[in-house]
Amino acid sequence: MRRSLPLFAATFALVAGAVLAIARPADPIRATAPRVAQVFPGSAPAANAPFGDAPAGACATRIESVADALVTHLERRECEPLPTPHSTDVGEIAVLEDDGTFFFLTESVRTIMDGVSVANAFFRAHGDDYDALAVYLSSGMPDWLGSTGALATCDVVRNDVTGIGLNTFDFGGAFGSPSRLHTFFNMNALSRYPANPDASIGGPGDSFSTLDVLAHEFGHRWLAYVMVDSAGQPSPALLGRDWEHWSFFADVDSSFMEGCDWISPAPDSFRTDGVSSAFGMLDMYLMGLRSKAETDSFFVVNDPTDFDPPGTYVPRSNPIVGLGCRGRATWWHVSDIEGANGPRVPDAVGSPHTFRVAFALIVPRGTDPTAADLAKLDTIRTRFPNTIAGSTEGRAAVDVTLDSHAGRVHIAHQPLPDTEEAGVSRPVGAQAWIEQAGIPIALDPSSVRAWWRLAGAGAYTSVPLANVAADSFAGALPGMPDGTQIEYYLSASSDSSGIDATLPAAGAAAPFTYFTGPDTIPPAVIHVPLPVAPDDQLPKTVLARVRDNLGVDSVWVEFAVNGGPPDSMATTPAGQDSFAAALGAGVPVGGRVAYRFVARDRALAHNLTYSNSAFDTFTVGRDWQEEFENGGAGWSSYIKTDSFRNPWHLAQDQSFPAGGTCWKAGACDTGLYAPHLDAVLAARGIYPVVPGTLVRFEHRYDLEQADATRAFDGVRIELLADSTHWDPIATAAGYTHTAVGSPLGAGTPCWSGKSNGWKSEIIDLTPYAGQSVSLRFHMGADDFVGGHGWYIDHVRVTFPTGPISDAGSGTARLAIGAPWPNPAHERLRVSLALPRAAEVDWSLFDLAGRRVASLAHGRREAGVGTLEAALPGHLASGVYFARLSIAGFRESVARVALVR
Repeated sequence: MRRSLPLFAATFALVAGAVLAIARPADPIRATAPRVAQVFPGSAPAANAPFGDAPAGACATRIESVADALVTHLERRECEPLPTPHSTDVGEIAVLEDDGTFFFLTESVRTIMDGVSVANAFFRAHGDDYDALAVYLSSGMPDWLGSTGALATCDVVRNDVTGIGLNTFDFGGAFGSPSRLHTFFNMNALSRYPANPDASIGGPGDSFSTLDVLAHEFGHRWLAYVMVDSAGQPSPALLGRDWEHWSFFADVDSSFMEGCDWISPAPDSFRTDGVSSAFGMLDMYLMGLRSKAETDSFFVVNDPTDFDPPGTYVPRSNPIVGLGCRGRATWWHVSDIEGANGPRVPDAVGSPHTFRVAFALIVPRGTDPTAADLAKLDTIRTRFPNTIAGSTEGRAAVDVTLDSHAGRVHIAHQPLPDTEEAGVSRPVGAQAWIEQAGIPIALDPSSVRAWWRLAGAGAYTSVPLANVAADSFAGALPGMPDGTQIEYYLSASSDSSGIDATLPAAGAAAPFTYFTGPDTIPPAVIHVPLPVAPDDQLPKTVLARVRDNLGVDSVWVEFAVNGGPPDSMATTPAGQDSFAAALGAGVPVGGRVAYRFVARDRALAHNLTYSNSAFDTFTVGRDWQEEFENGGAGWSSYIKTDSFRNPWHLAQDQSFPAGGTCWKAGACDTGLYAPHLDAVLAARGIYPVVPGTLVRFEHRYDLEQADATRAFDGVRIELLADSTHWDPIATAAGYTHTAVGSPLGAGTPCWSGKSNGWKSEIIDLTPYAGQSVSLRFHMGADDFVGGHGWYIDHVRVTFPTGPISDAGSGTARLAIGAPWPNPAHERLRVSLALPRAAEVDWSLFDLAGRRVASLAHGRREAGVGTLEAALPGHLASGVYFARLSIAGFRESVARVALVR
């Protein structure tokens, strides 16, 4: 069926407009080039430009070809794809049966492949998870490039990198990839390649192997399009064939991009001693693998004469080894490339170094792939990562796995609580969506249902849930009389047979339940007692989880300080079922706070319960202990290296002891962590350190190791002393492995493999006495999925002196509290206990260490009291350090947030 003319014209205009929109200003050097060269000024010169003939087996890449392919695709007669029962994934290869849209005949009766149709067929059955798609034809299929001389080509369908000689553009959506695909490799028929992927393919002077050709097309994502700035004018001095390969005379370290490695045995003499065998220094800069600072100068041989062996050699000549000539060298540097193209953005730090490539084999309609073709292509596929790693000095990695798994159906629902309202229908809501995987699927909205019955009484009754928002569904269960217990569950399905879900997972076998009738059950309060509270963390946040079968009405805290009169305060919600309160403001070191949570439910009986009817008590001291049940004040996580992932989060699937909360670097469920991780969990600072200060913590890990002593993925503790640099710090038991490479760094210590349960670690900070230190927990993982991750819990810091005041004694001992309120607005306070009169200096410093305010200065008498000061009005909102010095030698430093 042909498109109607208006729709076709609109679509054609859209593509043409997109092509023109990405064009650079016209290049005067190419004013006579054909239309496509005007659209893509960085692309090929006119076909008849005097650069020599293309070599046999040459790459047919033209940067403008993607636009031509789209125009051709839109001009073709529109046909619906036919069924493809022979399309399937075999191992890590996608087999694509021709659906009737893959090929067409030109006016000269040449068979050409429609790459747009092929890419769309691939992405209809696979997720948008690939940077490149390499397509081969099964043996015996026609030459779809339309030229016996051209072996392969690369279509760059999306470019978001500047500074490489290309404008930014995005045709990925037309190829079926809305967000990720950058390149489409047309690799031709498998029969064109030798059985041995390392063997030369052939052709005059052509030493490319099968893997070299694939690496060459891989490089066209970034190479070779750059001009250089020559006296203020852009010059193609580095460019050769089609201005999309390197010049024969450029010294580009034997680049895969048809480049030579030139040496100069004498000032005016040059000889090639390598060709087309790796990615050179300049290649790796443009690929985002090498920084500008790491990239040396490079030269081009100008005015060459006296060729040995004799012949005619031009910039687009096929590279050969052993050619000698005379000439002069013109030197260029990255700054010359930046002068003509701008700096590369992103640079080597922000650029990806790992790329995912999918391999596809096209088979004729109605046929299956042969075992020989699958084996041949799989050899190419499995060898390719080593080719890229070896040719980039290990700076780039390629993932050639194919995700052949369909997505999963997910249902989220807040279980219905009990109710005291008899005969009233119960609204029920849910979210249902697809977690996509390698093979995309869709949710069937009509399948989302609730199923209910009287507890243990026969079959379930179905209630359809209506689609009320993007992934939200709603319905109602019927009202029930007093004394009735209902069982129910939810279900949803995808548009693919057998891919569905129930919630709870066991469905009818283990459903949700709720009761209709009077409620006499009090709330359940779960709280992990806080035994100690560091004085520099006051007021200390305590947290409880409160649940009730009918619903929670209110939660508050009752407390008393040092045995004084009882008091109470309201809590604040801290999550779906959690409530928090801040206790201990102004309590000096050695003080004790007794407290308990009180919860009341929504029942008519107002059922009441306590976290501990006899009260829990914490003592204020220098020592601190973190169980993370209260969130972990002062702890934070962040990505260490740009473009990597951060797997840190609070989790309950493991803890020490069991049943609590810990920090986890891994998946948010019990699955395996994702690849490409480099992130840290930072603890609050420890200051000042005194001899005998110890850090203790519990941890367990399950990580990918290379062998018994080397780690692909690793974890360790790092320490920062006095704001210099982070270094690994050893524990008493020591590390088990050394890292193979990034992101931890080759040869550096770490833990890896399996801990086989929780392990205790101790770090003695005595070598850092007198300093302020910070600790962080660092996890790094390569680009392959490993184990279950790293768990951290029960972190303690102990100082040898213990508490330095006793609230029960008559004589005060030296104690300094934490500044409060924090954040502060207009005034700041700090509790202070002095055993004898002393000079006191309390000042505020900015993050650069400059004193910005003197809060208190002078002699203070012995005893327990509070310093209070107004914060100067000229201070802006931000973070400051409050430093309190006693008699010139004892200091307390605390962070204070100022909010205006």
